Amino acid sequence: MKPWSSILGAFAICLISSSAWAGGVTLTSVGGSQFALRDGQALPAGVAVRIGTFLLPTETRDQTLVAATDYVTLKSWFQPLAESGEASGTIAQPGESGGFLRSNGFPTAGDIFGTISNISPSFMPPGTQLYVWVFNHVDPEQSTQWGIFTSENWTVPESLGTRVLSTGAGVQALHGNTGGQQLLLRDIPVSYGNWTWKNYSSDAFPEIAGAAEDPDHDGIANLAEYAWLLRANAPDTTRAEIKEEGGVLSFTFKRPRNLPDVSVSAECSPDLKKWSPATSVLIGSDADFDTLRSTATSGERCFWRVRFSSITAP
Repeated sequence: MKPWSSILGAFAICLISSSAWAGGVTLTSVGGSQFALRDGQALPAGVAVRIGTFLLPTETRDQTLVAATDYVTLKSWFQPLAESGEASGTIAQPGESGGFLRSNGFPTAGDIFGTISNISPSFMPPGTQLYVWVFNHVDPEQSTQWGIFTSENWTVPESLGTRVLSTGAGVQALHGNTGGQQLLLRDIPVSYGNWTWKNYSSDAFPEIAGAAEDPDHDGIANLAEYAWLLRANAPDTTRAEIKEEGGVLSFTFKRPRNLPDVSVSAECSPDLKKWSPATSVLIGSDADFDTLRSTATSGERCFWRVRFSSITAP
């Protein structure tokens, strides 16, 4: 059998021979929809591409993936088969029997093509649904867009069988969009989990990335740093202050306008023991924040604080 690599010239991929002891798949967007950035521009050369499956219940897997927003959560479910440029997996699916995925290497910008041979049935059984996870950067941690795509026909074949994962028809975008002849990425969702991934990496210890932790020792917990758009790894000042005007104390604080998973409110205490919500009024807004003010009534003793609460689990 003539090697694929000699047929395709400089585009080297793994050979699937008739003596292969397990199945293989070829991912190709050639002749089908091309992958593109969310604005329709072709993918940059060499971006990160992953192919594999998500270890979730079959009946609800796609619905769960659509609802998921955090990279760390998605990655924890992901079982890789191959990853752009080098094989991925475990001892059961070693690099030597993996494959290569190339972005923009063949035949034109926006195309992704690659072959994974000798898929061990013990690592990924025949019939397993396959997914393609595409980023807009060679390093996922530096990416700002991603897409997760699948198709009813994208499954691991039987032993000795081969299957083409084509983008010609029937591709679903679980994260991203399908439009015209393109499979479009989307902006990575805003969430506390993705903020910690970007700032502390996907394998950071809870003692560093936890919502209540303060690794930069500026007195502002991670969840507050996220909500107030502050720097995770450098000292900052709060976006709250107490003022006295005409003998009246007031407390102003910033409440984010565009974060779906955190609520910010003021509380008041007469003794630093018992806390209750403080009545606050809106006094201004900008693109990122509403500014609210709470005022102490005459003769009232009030210690203020800002409460940050996760609406969904980080």
